Amino acid sequence: MYEHLRQHRRISLRTELWIGQDGIFTRTDELLRDLSSGGAYVQSQQVFPIGSILNLRFKVPNVTNFVTCTAIVRNMEVGDGLGVQFLDLSGENLRQVEQYIEKTLAHDPPP
Repeated sequence: MYEHLRQHRRISLRTELWIGQDGIFTRTDELLRDLSSGGAYVQSQQVFPIGSILNLRFKVPNVTNFVTCTAIVRNMEVGDGLGVQFLDLSGENLRQVEQYIEKTLAHDPPP
């Protein structure tokens, strides 16, 4: 509905995702809904308060290394997931995310 107002193009991606806080990481197979170069919505049963700082590691298809970053929880829907904003994507990680999004959208454009 508000897709035209969004700053970054977005896709969904089921991937290996590690969520960490205070040095403790949990491996999940969550869906990164609305993945963009600025953040993502993580479909998850885990609950984190808004403003929580998380460490994320996730795989982008056809890329060897994990994308690793720090993110802040911007919104939380208990039972559904959480919206996070990436705080420190490296230049290389940002390029990998953007290339994957562009390739996916070029192959399967949104309606």
